[in-house]
Amino acid sequence: MRTRSKGLMLAGSVGLAAGAWAWARNSRASDPGIRDKSTYPPLDAPKLVAEGVWVVDSGPINAMGLTLPVRMTIFRLGDGDLVLHSPTQFSPQLAEAVEKLGRVRQLVAPNVAHWTFLADWQHAYPDAKTWAVPGLRDRAQVQAAGVRIDAELSDRAPAEWAGTLDQGIVEAGAGFNEAWFLHRPTRTLVLVDLIENLEPEKLRPVARVLMRAAAATRGTTARYLRVPIRLGGAQTEEAIRAIVALEPERVIFAHGRPFDKNGAAKLRSAFAWLI
Repeated sequence: MRTRSKGLMLAGSVGLAAGAWAWARNSRASDPGIRDKSTYPPLDAPKLVAEGVWVVDSGPINAMGLTLPVRMTIFRLGDGDLVLHSPTQFSPQLAEAVEKLGRVRQLVAPNVAHWTFLADWQHAYPDAKTWAVPGLRDRAQVQAAGVRIDAELSDRAPAEWAGTLDQGIVEAGAGFNEAWFLHRPTRTLVLVDLIENLEPEKLRPVARVLMRAAAATRGTTARYLRVPIRLGGAQTEEAIRAIVALEPERVIFAHGRPFDKNGAAKLRSAFAWLI
C-alpha cells in the first residue's frame, strides 16, 4: 500500500511539473535585467557549441513561481537540414537566425514537459515533421493546444537523421519518459531533464532553496525525478547505463550550465546515485 501511494504521489508530481511548464508558456520574464541574471545570455540566438551543434538559451520561464532558464539545441544534418530539439519561444528574429544555419525540417519534443512552444514553430514551418516521446500526443494539454505530433521517437534513430544522430528512450514510472540524442561527429550528448545543473546565484531566493533541496543545482538528477526512475525498475536502470556508456565529450541539457568538457566523467558522477 505504501509503495502504491508513493507511485500515485509521484504521478501527481510529474503531472504538476508538466503542467507548470505548460502554464509557463506565456509567462517569461520581460525585464532585461532579470532575464540576463537568471539565464545564459546572449538569449534567443543560436550559439555554436561544436561543428553542426548550436544551443539557443532562452527564458526565464516562470513555472509555478520558480524562475528558471531553458535551452533549445539545434543539430545540422549531413544534407544541411536542421533538427530543433526542445524548441524554445518562437520569434521572427530567432527564426531568421536559425534559417541562416539550414532548413528547419525536424522538430523534437524529447520528453513529456518540453513541447509547449511547438505550435508556433509548426505554424512557421508547416512542412517540418514533429517527433515526440511515446504517449505525448495522447495528453489532453497537447491536444487542447493544437500541437501536431507526426511520429513517435523510439530507441532507433529514423532515416531522417540516422546518419548523424544516435538516440534512445528512458522509460520510467509515473508516466515520465525522455529521449536522449548523441551527435556522433562531435560526441555531444543532449538530454532535457534527466540532469539539471542550475546555478544558485541565478535563482530567486525561493527557487534557490527548493532547487538546492531537490539536488537540481548539483549537476545530477533532481530528486523529484529519481523516484519515477526507480519505479521504472531494471529496464530504466539499464537505459541510464546505456547513456553513461556513450562517454560523450560534452553534455547539454535544458536547465542550467551544460557540461562543456569532461562530459564522460561528469555524466558518470551525475548518475552515481543510481549506478
